[in-house]
Amino acid sequence: MDSLIRTPVLIYDDRCSTCTLFAAYAFKFSRRQIDCMGHYSKEGQKFKKMIFPPNYDGTEMFWIVSNDDAYGGRAGILPLLVLIIRGIFNAKITNKISHSHSIQRECFDNFTCNDNKSKLKRLVNLLRNGKKLKINSVRSVNK
Repeated sequence: MDSLIRTPVLIYDDRCSTCTLFAAYAFKFSRRQIDCMGHYSKEGQKFKKMIFPPNYDGTEMFWIVSNDDAYGGRAGILPLLVLIIRGIFNAKITNKISHSHSIQRECFDNFTCNDNKSKLKRLVNLLRNGKKLKINSVRSVNK
C-alpha cells in the first residue's frame, strides 16, 4: 500500500468550479503536501478503480485517501484539516513539495456549478453525507 499512496490524495469533482477551487485551496494551504485528482480525469478514474470496491461510484463527494483509509464528504473534513496543518508544519521544517497533479480551473458549460443554488446544494450534501472506507487491497488496473 505504501508504494501506491506516497502522499495523501484529494479526489474532487473536476467538472465543478467550486469543487475545483476547494481542491486548489486544499493544495495551496497544505503547502502542496496533498496530491489532487479529479473524479473524471484519467488518473482519477484509474486511481478510484484501484482503491474503491467494484461498481462503487464515489463521485457524490470528495475523498481524502491516506494510508489504508478513504474518507468521503463530511468524514473527510477532519482528516483534510489535519493534513493541512501537518503540511504547514512539514513545509516549514523540511520545505518538502510533492509532485501533485495539476488542478484544472475550468467549469464545463453543461454543468451548473456557478450559481448559488448549486453551491448551497453541494454544501448541504457535504455536511449531510460522509463515508469512511477501509482500503484492504489494491487492485491492478491495466487501462
